[in-house]
Amino acid sequence: MGVGTEPGAPAVPSDSTGGLPVGPDLRERNVLLLDLSKSMLAPLPEPEGTARERQKIEVARTAVYRILKDAAKSGTPFGLVTFTETVRVPVPLGTIQRDHLPFIENLISLLTPSGRSAVWDALAAGADLLRSGENGVRGNLVLVTDGWDNASTKFTATPVDASTPPDPKAKADLVPYVLPPGSQLSVRILGIGSGAERDKGVDAGQMNGLLDRLRRRSGEIGVAGVFTFQEVTTGSALFAQMVQAFLDVGYGDERPPLDELHPEELAKTASAAAKALKDPGGHETVGRLRVGPIAPPSPSSSLVSPAVEVGVLSTVAGTPAYLKDRYGPLGEVVETYLAGNYDQAAALLARCASLLPPVTRYYWEARIRFAQHQNAEAAKALLTAWTEAEKLPDDSRAPVIRRLALLQAKLQNDTETETLVRFLDDAEARLEGTRPAIRERLRALLADLMELRGTYQLTRLAGAGDLQDAAQKHEAAVELVFGRLQDARLDLAGTGPVVDGTLDFIEICLAEMR
Repeated sequence: MGVGTEPGAPAVPSDSTGGLPVGPDLRERNVLLLDLSKSMLAPLPEPEGTARERQKIEVARTAVYRILKDAAKSGTPFGLVTFTETVRVPVPLGTIQRDHLPFIENLISLLTPSGRSAVWDALAAGADLLRSGENGVRGNLVLVTDGWDNASTKFTATPVDASTPPDPKAKADLVPYVLPPGSQLSVRILGIGSGAERDKGVDAGQMNGLLDRLRRRSGEIGVAGVFTFQEVTTGSALFAQMVQAFLDVGYGDERPPLDELHPEELAKTASAAAKALKDPGGHETVGRLRVGPIAPPSPSSSLVSPAVEVGVLSTVAGTPAYLKDRYGPLGEVVETYLAGNYDQAAALLARCASLLPPVTRYYWEARIRFAQHQNAEAAKALLTAWTEAEKLPDDSRAPVIRRLALLQAKLQNDTETETLVRFLDDAEARLEGTRPAIRERLRALLADLMELRGTYQLTRLAGAGDLQDAAQKHEAAVELVFGRLQDARLDLAGTGPVVDGTLDFIEICLAEMR
């Protein structure tokens, strides 16, 4: 039985992913830890009276409903842990069935805050749900709390001296319990309130102290992990960050998904993308793009940064729901933009500019200016967005760079770069549904494909005497990637149309680059 779980709780499904090391932002197995201490009954304000104040627990329940509905639709395993002085598991980790949603939602509506907070015991219980035998703890753990640990009886975040004789009554060290060897874990802490005022919100120092220990532990044992803390002080921000911790709003304009392209369409797409890779002078932004696995952060690196959202939030059905709730003032800007009210969107963006990360603000300024046919102003704002994007942590930079590259391609009417970026986006999104080992193998092949741009460029820059040598080196590089591609085809035969489509795309690009 897991630490802190209720007697009789259903068994946690075993993990079958295994395989190669993967990027730590995987959201294939998700557990939410929700604080139900008495302080969660307090209201959360909204900026400038834009919406009525709601209780913290009311906002959190609404976010959980949204997360559950998406989990039922996608089939992504989800579990819920709640805690006061006692840790409970109202929703064990598993696939959420649509037929069960009304019962689960009714259960969540009955969750009533009371008492104190056993934060460390709750984290241990969440780790138990994500525990995968010899593979350690694997998945996405999100803690939502408005205070600090003041009730744990089994675990402590304070280092335990291994040289002292074991005391059966002493608390266990949480950090090695949550992060054993072989783990691949994302821990995100959403702190409600202001960490500068302990009695009015989360204890930021206590939470960051835990995350610092987890980062050091991750580096010491050589496992993948992302550990972040973020304060939220309004109801809209709480809803937005809870949902964002589990879900992704789709990027990009409408286009056929990878697994629905006919072979002729796939060949045309790959051929256009290959042209962008082959022409450095005409497609300069391609050199900024990055794909492939994300390297684990160094223990000393700080991953605490504001949420960055630069996506084009349009869907076939029209304006997506929850934009205002999820993104707050930015959501209103995007909603207005999608409705075609560009002047109003610009005014709203200017009003909330100080609340947004710089790359987000300048990206949306560029989009709005471009929609208003103010191309010079759009290019200037986009250039600033590029500069700000380079300051982002490595683990979050790649998708943002692709958003900027797509807009750059639109500004320059560069359909070939646009095609390449769209494919990379679609492949990235669709491959999230595959096993981690498969996903990382295909990402590595895509990264190899992008690297061939460099050797191809040498053949364009080489002088007459060096041309043959440069061409031979490029051809050898192409053949090496082609051999890896064929190995992947044999190993991944029958995996599914997304994998087949990705491999076909890479093969066509390789043929174009010879």
